[in-house]
Amino acid sequence: MATFPSHYTYAIGQTSRRKVLNIGIVGGGAAGLYAALLLQSMGHLVTIYEASGRIGGRIFTYHFSSQPDQYFEAGAMRIPPAKFQQILLDLIEAMNDDDDLPKEMHVELIEYFLNSPGNKLLINNVAGDGQNFGNTTPASIDWPVPDKFKNQTANDLLTSAVSLFANLSFDEIVEKYDNFSFRHFLKLFAPNKADTTTVGWPDSVVDFVETVCSQTNQFALSCTELYMQYQDFLDQTSDTDPWHTIKAGMDRLPQAMAHLVGLENIIFGARVQSVQPSGRKVVLTAEGYNGLVSESYDRVILAIPPAALKMIADRPLFSPVKEMAIRSMHFEGLYKMGMRFKTRFWETTQPSTQGGQSTTDLPIRWIVYPSNGIGDSGPGVLLIYAWMTDATTWLPLTPLERRSLALQCLDRLYSSNVDV
Repeated sequence: MATFPSHYTYAIGQTSRRKVLNIGIVGGGAAGLYAALLLQSMGHLVTIYEASGRIGGRIFTYHFSSQPDQYFEAGAMRIPPAKFQQILLDLIEAMNDDDDLPKEMHVELIEYFLNSPGNKLLINNVAGDGQNFGNTTPASIDWPVPDKFKNQTANDLLTSAVSLFANLSFDEIVEKYDNFSFRHFLKLFAPNKADTTTVGWPDSVVDFVETVCSQTNQFALSCTELYMQYQDFLDQTSDTDPWHTIKAGMDRLPQAMAHLVGLENIIFGARVQSVQPSGRKVVLTAEGYNGLVSESYDRVILAIPPAALKMIADRPLFSPVKEMAIRSMHFEGLYKMGMRFKTRFWETTQPSTQGGQSTTDLPIRWIVYPSNGIGDSGPGVLLIYAWMTDATTWLPLTPLERRSLALQCLDRLYSSNVDV
């Protein structure tokens, strides 16, 4: 049984050790699996109900074949060196130290490369330095902006704007700026180092920074949302600390967790229909492969996102404010397409690309290069990555049309050297 640091189990409560509880957990993603491990470590009984036929939730690694490194991350793909990720690192260490986890299932971290000398940039039909895309200026890509902004880099502009949050607590940010979209915030408050007498950017500068550093219409989100998204970078102890991913795929994490929880304690294909109190118990009803299943539990944990929670119609209601929050939760569109090629041609094209990503305003927007298997011969996998509005524009296309368009865009970047 994995041993967890005491400050992670404290929240469960000391009194729970006096009685063994039978607990139902809805959702077999990272949250549900982690809750199960913590509860089992304190001697409780758990049963996980997972609607799909796999474990892991938004951790989803697609394997093209059983050959090494022939996969891409359709879900979570990297681990930033942020302080709030320590809980994950502690979990990995605890599982690897557990005698019940076979050595071949151990979770091994490898470095995730954010950039590489071969990374490309193509915006406004002008090629630039993709390794240091943040150093792009409006002048370098012929982007029309007022003269005082022309030679300021995208990174300097964005950093100066986000720095306004630096000395504020999260509650202060919410109170002061939550009513503003990030775009509106930039137009009203963003500083300009070239002209300290005025604040606020024109739309052309906001568009430039969004195109180079983000995805189309992301700055339409609230200031609070953007601040939370940038925590991956703002919460780092050092700019030089490496990012990581998991060797052989991120799905090794939930697979290891599920092994320790025990597959006999996980019900797949079980979509929960009802959660209702019954006396001192909670009755959970799910529709499984063999019809409806109802079980009574001492406690039930809903380890699912709001979008899934609101689809459980038969459940006790929370307060109107909380129910409104559940219904109105906004999810950003994201599109990923893994493309497998005969060779890792991006590594043999000079300068060699070894990890990182290319940035473009073409439909593909971002190309993420694998940090695994660098230098290997044989096939390789690229990840086409679009977000927000750039993601939803792919939806009407058929799979064949998507593949054709992606190859067309890659040809623009690699001058027909794409090895299909």
